[in-house]
Formats: sequence, C-alpha cells, structure tokens
Amino acid sequence: MASYDEFYLPDDLYYDPKDHLWTKIEGDKVRIGLDQFGQRAAGTVAYIKILPVGRTIAKLRAFGSLEAGKYIGPLRAQVAGTILEVNQEVLQDPRLVNEDPYGGAWFVVIQPEDLERDLADRVHGAENIQKWLEEQVHEYREKGLFAEK
Repeated sequence: MASYDEFYLPDDLYYDPKDHLWTKIEGDKVRIGLDQFGQRAAGTVAYIKILPVGRTIAKLRAFGSLEAGKYIGPLRAQVAGTILEVNQEVLQDPRLVNEDPYGGAWFVVIQPEDLERDLADRVHGAENIQKWLEEQVHEYREKGLFAEK
C-alpha cells in the first residue's frame, strides 16, 4: 500500500491521475470509487447522483456527479461499458465516501468493453502509485489546498 503523511492508496487499484477515482478489477467487471486523496480534497460529500443500471457509458464520460464542501462536478467512467450495479448505500449516505473510500463507498460496477485498453493510462503498481501520491500531496500543498504536516 502506498502511503504518504495521512494518505494511503491500495496497490491493487488503478487510479485516475486527474479525478482521483479508483478502479478495482473484479473478474470480468470493475468497481469504481473515489480515492482517499480525492475525498479529502473535495471535502465532506453531501450529495451523489448516479446514472441507472443498464446505461452504457463511454470512458471519461460522466456516470454521475458529486457535490462536496470544496467540489461540485462529474464522476467520470474509468472504462467504457455498461453499468451493472449502483451503490444505493452511498446514494442514501454520501458521507460514506469520507468514511470508507475503499470499502463501502464505491459508486458503480461496470461491465467493461475493453478493459486492457481503458486502464492502460491509469496509475497502477506500487512504485508508480507511491511516486504519484507524493507528487500530488506536494502539488496540493504548494497550491495551499492541504496544510503542511
């Protein structure tokens, strides 16, 4: 697991370097959520809206939206495919994103069209994740978005 200061990112996930969404491969499906860094940057999550099961979505197109203390914007699909499951618990209690980013706070499960192609540009692997996490923390601190530890 990559860790830096108070942040941690599991090594078995794929990360979107811009939106801080994670993708977990589960057999022939993927589960998508917001990483700990992203939820901290966004602030307390107040509202989540997600497209219904059965919708087909292109990679990097919005499958939903998130409203938080410091962020209002789209949740972008990390892979092209069909939405198989929507996490009703996170819709009912959006604060789960802040409490359990890698467990109960996932957003959707998608049946991908071309998993290998879609995940090729994601951050993956222990060394890559560690380096990226440290760079992100430094960048956000330089911008004054996170206090120095």
